[in-house]
Amino acid sequence: MHYPLSALSTSSNSDGFPMKKLLLIFILLLAVAFVGVSGCLGGSGDIGSDTDDPIIDKPEPPLNGENGSNDSNQSTATIITAFNASVVSVNPLPEGFTHIATRSVVANTQGLGISEALIGFRNMLVYDGANVFLSVYRCVPPTTADGVIQDMIASHALRFGNDSRVSTVTINGHEATLLEAMVVETPPEGRFILVWSNWSGDPFDDSFLVVVNGQVNYSVIRTLAEASNL
Repeated sequence: MHYPLSALSTSSNSDGFPMKKLLLIFILLLAVAFVGVSGCLGGSGDIGSDTDDPIIDKPEPPLNGENGSNDSNQSTATIITAFNASVVSVNPLPEGFTHIATRSVVANTQGLGISEALIGFRNMLVYDGANVFLSVYRCVPPTTADGVIQDMIASHALRFGNDSRVSTVTINGHEATLLEAMVVETPPEGRFILVWSNWSGDPFDDSFLVVVNGQVNYSVIRTLAEASNL
């Protein structure tokens, strides 16, 4: 037997409950269930923390004690960005020093134990009648200043044997290597060579080799090294 649609829409269940009301309740229940599932899957931005999201950028620690760092162990040296003769200028000069000349030089001609032809600038000064040199050489990747320092240490040990001394000192808040030649006759480059790396920390940047040496006492070498602010 077939009934018209108008008759079905007004029919009731066995308890006399209208079918339209049953449909309405079913739709409401479906809507509540959908909202609940959406909350579990998506959620608002208030749920979770930074540690839950590995993509969140976190600030890098400042280099060289910037942004008000009070860490006295942080380097206070100026990072070299423009490589020209001004990198070896010292202003003001410490008492007792006189500037003589600033020239471009090649590292492997300076008797420092450097085999590579690094281009650099050398500031020649005089202290109490003796020459003192502040030099900066550019190291282009894959050559690094730290690598050149290791070569200098090896060359120094080979040249002076048991009379070679190598130690680490602090200059302007960063580590530097001190090469000492404990021999009777002073070598042409001097008994003391103070050397360190000036580098931004970016693996794609050049690094710079800073060298202070001369036929003077270590205290004079150190004074010039600190005044360079490198």
